[in-house]
Amino acid sequence: MAMHFFLGANSAQGFVSLYPQLQKEATRRLYVLKGGPGCGKATCIRALSEALGGAAEYIHCSSDPDSLDGAVLEHCAILDGTAPHVEEPRLPGSDGDYLTLPPFLDREGLAQKAGALYALKAASAAHYQGAYRLLAAAQKAREERRQTARALLSGPGPSRRAEGLVHREIPRQEGPGRLCVRFLDGITPKGWLCHGRTVTESADRIIGLRDSFGLGEGLLAALREGALERGQRVYACMDPLEPHRLRHVLLPDCKLAFVTDDGRSGLTPHRTIRVDAMLPAEGLRQQRARLRLLAKVEEELLAEAVEHIAAAHALHDRMEAIYRPHIDIAAMAGWYKGLLARME
Repeated sequence: MAMHFFLGANSAQGFVSLYPQLQKEATRRLYVLKGGPGCGKATCIRALSEALGGAAEYIHCSSDPDSLDGAVLEHCAILDGTAPHVEEPRLPGSDGDYLTLPPFLDREGLAQKAGALYALKAASAAHYQGAYRLLAAAQKAREERRQTARALLSGPGPSRRAEGLVHREIPRQEGPGRLCVRFLDGITPKGWLCHGRTVTESADRIIGLRDSFGLGEGLLAALREGALERGQRVYACMDPLEPHRLRHVLLPDCKLAFVTDDGRSGLTPHRTIRVDAMLPAEGLRQQRARLRLLAKVEEELLAEAVEHIAAAHALHDRMEAIYRPHIDIAAMAGWYKGLLARME
């Protein structure tokens, strides 16, 4: 069963890529696809990965979640290395290579459409800039809400439960732990999207942190470190709005997942740790109006940002439609065979 993730995020910091992190995780050959819009990079990624026996992970595009940006196999990874997630093999020809797709059939005809392409590209970039400004504002509302709730906490908070959970729930394995950093969630043209099947198909036990205010990150970080110390393969899944903050911890080798349960991911935990219940009821009552207002502001800003991302995606689709008639689609099948022979 392949797991599904994002390696890029539309975030409060702009576009954030975890592609460099992938190269640090394991010794694997990296094949980087280069090609223009509409030339079949996503189709090529899927065809090559299936011909090589299937991927362990499929990497989706956060600006088009139905499209692939990469596939991670046991001994290699195939990635779309074009902007905004430009990536290069460290030693081309030694630990990876570039894969280029069929050349354009009609360069002169395509050059005549450069004006329209530039206009679409500029309009798409403007929508992304608008989305990132809105996401930055949404993050500020979220942080204010989090700090308001944190001020109500007394004592060590949720993190104190980590040691007991590690010893009870996470078995020890031989060898060192292995850390993989991904996004399970993305802010996409379809809204906030979570690859929930990755959790349900890789974990028999899902422990949810009922956490409306983002106070459980310290607990998740302690669980991540405890799992690594016990030799587990750990998928640390970051928050797409705040890519520096941990949102979920998946431990597929022991069929266990710790997930943030704040209503966004659509997951049904088998067991729940109620982080919200650690806040005093009277303090929450006194701050209820402020907390609700900040939550509403965050949601409305996120919704506006999604509209911009959807508009940018629609413009990119128009660019692909201009490019597509100038690409030798018929040559693709033979091209795949040549690429596959190089990879094998």
